[in-house]
Amino acid sequence: MTFIKDTAAESLAQQSSPLVLLIDDDPAIRLQIRFTLENTGLTVIEAGGGEEAIALFRRSPPDLVLLDVVMADMDGFTVCSILRTLPGGSHTPVVMVTAMEDPTTIVQAFDAGATDFISKPLNLLILGYRARYWLRSGTTLNELKVNQKRLFKAQDLARMGHWERDLDNDFFQLTCPSPDSLGLPSLCDYDALFDRIHPSEQEAVRSQIDTACAQGQPFSVHYRITLADGSEHTILNQGEVVRGSTHQRRLAVGIIQDITALKQAEDQIRYLAFYDNLTGLANRSLFREHWSKVLPQTRRSGKRLAVLFIDLDHFKRINDTLGHPCGDKVLITVADRLKATLRQSDIIARSGEEQPTSLISRVGGDEFTILAADITTPDHIANLAERIIKAIIEPLQLENQLITLTASIGISVFPEDGRDIDTLLKNADTAMYEAKSLGRNNYQFFQAAMNDAAKARFHMSNRLRNALEHGEFVLYYQPQFTTESGRLVGVEALIRWQDPNLGMISPDQFLPFAEENGFIHQINDWVLREACSQAQRWVASGLFTGCRMGINISGHNINFKRLVATIFEILESTGLDPHHLEVELTERVMMENPDEACRMLDLLKETGVSIAIDDFGTGYSALSHLQLFPLSTLKIDKSFVHNLHTTENGHALLQSIIGIAKSFNLKVVAEGVETEDQRTALGAMACDELQGFLLSRPVPQDKLKEQLLADNRQ
Repeated sequence: MTFIKDTAAESLAQQSSPLVLLIDDDPAIRLQIRFTLENTGLTVIEAGGGEEAIALFRRSPPDLVLLDVVMADMDGFTVCSILRTLPGGSHTPVVMVTAMEDPTTIVQAFDAGATDFISKPLNLLILGYRARYWLRSGTTLNELKVNQKRLFKAQDLARMGHWERDLDNDFFQLTCPSPDSLGLPSLCDYDALFDRIHPSEQEAVRSQIDTACAQGQPFSVHYRITLADGSEHTILNQGEVVRGSTHQRRLAVGIIQDITALKQAEDQIRYLAFYDNLTGLANRSLFREHWSKVLPQTRRSGKRLAVLFIDLDHFKRINDTLGHPCGDKVLITVADRLKATLRQSDIIARSGEEQPTSLISRVGGDEFTILAADITTPDHIANLAERIIKAIIEPLQLENQLITLTASIGISVFPEDGRDIDTLLKNADTAMYEAKSLGRNNYQFFQAAMNDAAKARFHMSNRLRNALEHGEFVLYYQPQFTTESGRLVGVEALIRWQDPNLGMISPDQFLPFAEENGFIHQINDWVLREACSQAQRWVASGLFTGCRMGINISGHNINFKRLVATIFEILESTGLDPHHLEVELTERVMMENPDEACRMLDLLKETGVSIAIDDFGTGYSALSHLQLFPLSTLKIDKSFVHNLHTTENGHALLQSIIGIAKSFNLKVVAEGVETEDQRTALGAMACDELQGFLLSRPVPQDKLKEQLLADNRQ
């Protein structure tokens, strides 16, 4: 390792890029920083400790030093002090890298001679830019201090001016190749230095320079000037007081430089670090920074802060159906609507103002947060949430389609719901989840009881995942019989959860949660594979002739292309003939993405798989759907069967549904048959098949009487 480093040090003279000495006793951190800096065109050498760093510095002084504070052999403060005594060390920028940001550490760093410090964990995205900035700043100052002749030569290239002011007689002299570019006349006196400074900054800048000169202190100030063409530039003015050679006169010597491009680069870096590139809203980092600014004011005023967590409802459908570019347009529109909705007094104040108030941020995906300050009553927050919901729900024209968005909003309030930003965000997120569970397109304030529900959801998620991994799910099968002969013609696979501690858990206790969090797709895959495997075993035993296995596919945002590919793969791996399979889908599931559903279900039907529309008569029910989708079977929801004799028009309504299905050449299956009267009435209506407790409850495969299957061999 020493040989490698020595070789690197000997060849540094051949390197044309700036050299950075990286000092840190953690190899992983050195690797990260080195990779980042080298990707920006810098040359990096490493030292794992203070002694090694000092030796490397002596052999070839670097252009920049990045120095860790806490190291095993020697702390960063000691290393910095030693480096400053070495040849070339007095002017080399030394940047301390530390996780400690207390005042004592900062003072100690600068006392040791540090140029700057940067906090851990490092933001690698902007580290290269900051390193370049340190190198540029260091070069400018070093050339001023080390070689005045080099500075004067650089003026022609850097559009930089040099000035001197005799503090005893106020004589002022400017040396500058292009005074106009710095907002100065060719014949410039001291007062003219401030003439074109922005009026809001003029007095403060002059006071800072005059005070520093009077106290014999160095100064560095930047300000805005307006040139003759009306353009605004940023000027850096740096100087210090020195003793002249004649009678020890006191001189203030300074440089003046146009740093507009550098300032724009810094602003761009800040934008990348603190703003969302898509919407222009603040990101998580700026959100947290803003919290630290408004919290002290809120405590002093005795008012409240509110955190609003906003999540767009069913946003994934837009990305899946219209594509991500359209999804991005939606997010930009929502951001604009949020900014327009908040009153001017709600909007974050600009940098430098004394009263920053509210801040809108995008925290990821389709999630937004608002930090609302200066809150006096809950009604104030509720009114804001209502305005946001009203603004978002306005229809949006996108790709020749009119889209209606909705949002669910959760609200937490400081100090009642939390005294730190992490707690407030967590509680607002919990309240948002409650808003979704109550039907979406509404807002909910956080309540302590919601935490119990959130913990229960988290616990359920872990239990479901564990159940799938450990084989705790089982299938029960409910037979389906012909109305006319009573012959078994199929079974519907129904999932149950055999929890080792709680026993058998019915699907209505866990499927709604699985659908809400997306876990249902893994469950669907398991049911498909398990049910098809069982059906093939019955087929191989000669017990499933003329029968079909019905499998219900449920959940939100079904990817039909993936679903069909999975079914084909399972049919091939199990050997089950497609004619033995019937896929059951609700209208709601198919209507989430009707075009893709039609295309993919057509592929299934062409191979012989039956397609059933489940729970017909509820949700999206429309006659046009019976023509739109490639259906084989219509399953009547059990609510219509139960109302057959209990409501005035129950019989006529059921008769109409069956008649309509027949007109579309669909087989009709009635679910929920529990009485003889229902069976008789359905038979009279020419309903094809029956399913319900009257005929058989769902039973496990080992209890499905062989006789029921054996009858099919007659």
